[in-house]
Amino acid sequence: MKLGLILGTRDDLPTAAAIAFAARRADHEVAMFAMDAGAHALSADPETVALMIDADCEIIVCSNSAVDVPMPDGVIYGSQDDHAAVLVTSDRVVALT
Repeated sequence: MKLGLILGTRDDLPTAAAIAFAARRADHEVAMFAMDAGAHALSADPETVALMIDADCEIIVCSNSAVDVPMPDGVIYGSQDDHAAVLVTSDRVVALT
């Protein structure tokens, strides 16, 4: 099973990470697309991002939302096409927006 996470808020990164870690413990694939304030959340918490990437979660940030916002290593810059791909390829989606 693949879980898609959509992060559009700054305050919900801890929740998204907890859901992602639980899904990985259950051996589910995880992909997260961050946009708007979610991009700033990734930038502000590189430790959580690193733990998620180490747990084999795919993290994509909207490149328009990430202009002049430094991203931690391992974050993939993408577009709304990637957002759509996360939605289409996931069996379940949690949107934190």
